[in-house]
Amino acid sequence: MSYMDNKQNNFNRFLLRNRNNRGNKHRRSCIDMISVKIGSILPTPAEEGFTLAEVLITLGIIGVVAAMTIPTLITEHQKRATVTKLQRAISVINQAYKLSFDEVGEPISAFEMQAENYFKTYWAPYIKVLTYCQQPKDCGYSSNAPFSALNGGKMVTALISQTGRTTFYTADGFLYIIFVLGGTSTPGVNAALNWVWVDINGGTKPNKFGKDVFRLDRLSDGKGVQPAGYNLSDEEINTNCSKTGTGEYCAERIRRAGWKIDNSYPWK
Repeated sequence: MSYMDNKQNNFNRFLLRNRNNRGNKHRRSCIDMISVKIGSILPTPAEEGFTLAEVLITLGIIGVVAAMTIPTLITEHQKRATVTKLQRAISVINQAYKLSFDEVGEPISAFEMQAENYFKTYWAPYIKVLTYCQQPKDCGYSSNAPFSALNGGKMVTALISQTGRTTFYTADGFLYIIFVLGGTSTPGVNAALNWVWVDINGGTKPNKFGKDVFRLDRLSDGKGVQPAGYNLSDEEINTNCSKTGTGEYCAERIRRAGWKIDNSYPWK
């Protein structure tokens, strides 16, 4: 091989090495760029999740917020449910009253008729009775004086009295007591009563006036059944429906508040 041929071969090998080097550099550059982009997307090991301390702190905050808000939400739900049931209970008894008044009018004296005859004539045909209470246990109560006042005192009025009142459940789950007479401070002497008591959840506790037990009054001349105290002043209503009162006028207090149990109501 001549000198010129050797020189040409060496030059060709040089060019080939340069092309290979440039290609390798280009491939490495592309790979490096791809690696950088992927690295910018994928989390680093330190970013893959929360630490145990962070998780515990978050759970603690959630627990505190839940402890503060859940009781309030439950209370507000109970209040709304109470008002809804009370409105329904008043509506049911008034529908029966109106049907009775339109058809048979009013008795001269429910007191003289006594409870059984009065109810059979003026109520039974116009209201759907599910169960009559002959004994407290028939309607889910443990005693014949199961109700308490809003101030914590005992309401001594009997749940069941054959001559004085009729106690029954309707299909709506409300327990009604329709009074015609009750005792007085003089032993053996009774007085006429136009009360209607309603326990909106029956024998289920708390069985307390202003919470689930409410007093209504039957009016004359077709005026229906209204919350007790309908004709009293706001001061009288608020004094009775308070932590120091019996709670018999609480239905009227709720009505005057726009059928709401507001924050001033003695709920707790």
